[in-house]
Amino acid sequence: MSAKRPNGKHPLRPLWQRLYAFIKRFSRLPEEESIEPIDFSAPSVPYYTNLAERFNLARIVLYMVLFVFVVVTVVSSRHLITYENLYYLVKDVGAATLTAQSQADHLNYPVSGVSADFGLYRGGLTIAGSEEITVLSGSGKQTLSENVSLAAPQIRTGEQYFVTFSRGERDFSVYNAFVRVKKEATEFPVYDVCMGRDGAYAVLTRSADYTSEVIFYDADMTKRLAVRRIGYVTAMSVSPDGSTLAVVSLELGDNGYTTKVSFVRSDGTEKQVLLSDTTALSAEFLSDDRLAVVFEDRIVFYRNDSVKLSEIPYEGDTPLLTAATTDGYVGLLMASREQLDERVLKVYDKNGKATYEVALEDVDDASELVLHGKNVYIRLKTHILYVSEQGAKQAVASVPRDTVSLLPDSNGSLLACGPAYAVRIKPSDFRVKS
Repeated sequence: MSAKRPNGKHPLRPLWQRLYAFIKRFSRLPEEESIEPIDFSAPSVPYYTNLAERFNLARIVLYMVLFVFVVVTVVSSRHLITYENLYYLVKDVGAATLTAQSQADHLNYPVSGVSADFGLYRGGLTIAGSEEITVLSGSGKQTLSENVSLAAPQIRTGEQYFVTFSRGERDFSVYNAFVRVKKEATEFPVYDVCMGRDGAYAVLTRSADYTSEVIFYDADMTKRLAVRRIGYVTAMSVSPDGSTLAVVSLELGDNGYTTKVSFVRSDGTEKQVLLSDTTALSAEFLSDDRLAVVFEDRIVFYRNDSVKLSEIPYEGDTPLLTAATTDGYVGLLMASREQLDERVLKVYDKNGKATYEVALEDVDDASELVLHGKNVYIRLKTHILYVSEQGAKQAVASVPRDTVSLLPDSNGSLLACGPAYAVRIKPSDFRVKS
């Protein structure tokens, strides 16, 4: 049994009583202190004098709270407060100004010795060439140019950073709009990279014991975990918020092959789905918690906790081109089973509901499918086909013959990227198909 204190009083009781009395006095209105009527004709009115004193005390208390907050913030984040970070913070303000400026119709960049790769980044264009990494603002101003040596350049972009690598080589680099912020070498070749909107990314390589190894980094470029597979990883995607990594792998067994769809959270927890005798062609997050996996015979929509929302078989049709966006839509250009010379465009929302389906003619030479919301652009040899309004409207626009990539801008225009320059194609450039 604990000993009783004298008179049963708690030792901190006087302190609490004084604090309570102070708070009560501070919160009491001035007129409550006296029942005498206020003489507003007097040269000095006690009511307003007391009220002013209280406002002054409140100001002092708030200044003290602000001071404590600043000190705690600086002490806890002192490793992030560097000259470089402050320098790029100031430059980011300038970049935001450039983004708001008028968009250039023609963007020039260095010619690459091999096929370059392109990506949209902060309202501008990034180019990964064989000898140079280039970043252009939307107005065409160059913000970054770095000499590199890449045999098969690739680029993946997010809102914070972008990643460059050369497929089959053993390193990758992370950039912002002005400088390379990280370069890392891997023990084995890099085969692919995917990046989420918030800057989290995953690198596909292998290890000494596993055929495939996916290394997952958070938005701070810190390695969180590694996903290892005996089979071959055929697709992967990071959710826009960076909380989930989806890894699709092909596992060979004695009785055939199995496709494994894994949902790996940033805390290391994992859930898996197994499908027999089918191969995944692509996997893309359509939102923070919706994943679309395109297989050779079906398309399946999952929540990021591995729950299947919808499964749609192709019924004999063959997928030729696919595209998906984090706006919540996925599109497939299919070769029709019934009409071999006919192509069918199918667009689904993030829950697997069919948005529209339309038959297309004269698109046998289609080489690229691009989505902007639920509107679709199809790149052909000599022009671009635009499909909108639930498939009811079709329009065409000319495109340079040397175009190798289409990028949909946020303002509704397209960047048609070629070896040496990109041309902006505006909605007004399309004419309704007769």
